[in-house]
Amino acid sequence: MTEIVPNIYQLQLPMPNNPLLHANSYLVRGDNECLLIDTGWDTEQTLSSLKKQLAEVGTNLEDISKIVVTHTHPDHYALVPRLRELCQAEVAMHSLEGDLLQQPSYTDVDKFIQQEIQWAYINGVSADVGLQLLSEMQTTHPEMMESVAPVLPDTTLHGGETISVGSFTFRVLWTPGHSPGHICLYEPNQEILISGDHILPAAVPDVGVILEPGSSPNPLGDYLNSLNEMKQLNVSLILPGHGEPFPGFQQRIEELIEFHRRRSSEILEAAKVEAKTAYQIAGEITWMVNMKPVSQQDLGAWERSLTLVKTLAHLEALRSGGKVGKFLKDNLVYYHAT
Repeated sequence: MTEIVPNIYQLQLPMPNNPLLHANSYLVRGDNECLLIDTGWDTEQTLSSLKKQLAEVGTNLEDISKIVVTHTHPDHYALVPRLRELCQAEVAMHSLEGDLLQQPSYTDVDKFIQQEIQWAYINGVSADVGLQLLSEMQTTHPEMMESVAPVLPDTTLHGGETISVGSFTFRVLWTPGHSPGHICLYEPNQEILISGDHILPAAVPDVGVILEPGSSPNPLGDYLNSLNEMKQLNVSLILPGHGEPFPGFQQRIEELIEFHRRRSSEILEAAKVEAKTAYQIAGEITWMVNMKPVSQQDLGAWERSLTLVKTLAHLEALRSGGKVGKFLKDNLVYYHAT
């Protein structure tokens, strides 16, 4: 538990089997109410850690009157259903995240995973890699194979609303890209941005094409647009979903935009010689692990699957800009520079 400014605390919640080690939750205390932003995984370890950290500042679960979810990825949302039962807090999230909770990934994970693997095959993943991916998820990421009993929001957000707790008034910012209904919370008086996974201090947030009804066909375009729209904000301190609070808001935005510009150029170059599947193109890109460059083949099956969805995000952004075309041949989708 770290007090960032008076009455705003960072809680670091454990993430087993994950190099990020923990996800951040933020507690905002008012006179007679508390707001919790994101909750971490639904594990006994997470719940125990949350209770312990709350107790450090004399707060109990029952004091939490509202939970705001930046997005519904399990490391930010999965504990919400259990907390809702324990403290009867009002749950708020963007409408698009509420829609995602009603999709197969939350109600029938086995069926969803099979659909994802078939989709990966269409985009060039070989059958043996697909089987490796399934096996790895079952053994090293068992939490991803478990269904989350969804709790639909009591309050549906769209962006532009304000949430007041004590002396703080947060403006809700809709920041799609990492997830369709991702939101950030901006406190203009304190010049604080609670950024979820939209802006991280070192890692580049994952932005990938996902197979979900209602998901954006161009998530990278959405992400870059939302970064550009945020440039007007006066932000002195960013409170991220992973990592430590950090300054340098404008600089970090420019770094993220430049990273994706370079990555798009690299992907476009790979698509110039001949038409290729997204997975083939991903195999020609240099990826970074622990700040070191690696090839796709040096990655585990799960990480290789992430290279596919990230590459697809760039290809679809390039296609939206008229720089890349795609076609179907022999049940495989191919991309080529135009």
